[in-house]
Amino acid sequence: MKIYWSADNVPELRGLDKQEQKRLFKECNKEGRKRIGSAFWIRLVILIVVSAIIFALLPLRGAIGGAIIGVFVGFLFVAFIQSPAIEAGRIWLQEEGYPKV
Repeated sequence: MKIYWSADNVPELRGLDKQEQKRLFKECNKEGRKRIGSAFWIRLVILIVVSAIIFALLPLRGAIGGAIIGVFVGFLFVAFIQSPAIEAGRIWLQEEGYPKV
């Protein structure tokens, strides 16, 4: 599984100007969420539950604890929610004729 941190990581968007990359990255993510359907929402609910458990169990408080938990939850979001949606959205990009060479 590849992790898509930003529009620069999507092969179909390479070489486009930054504004176009940003716009297509958002559309790709949106279309990908549609294509994976209920699996997106199931993953999101699982992420929220896991995040709540981590927050409740770890004795991390204050700014440092919040930052550590935020980084961990952010990684989980990108790895298990955004990346699968982008992967599904890449099919849409290919159907739309990207990459435009």
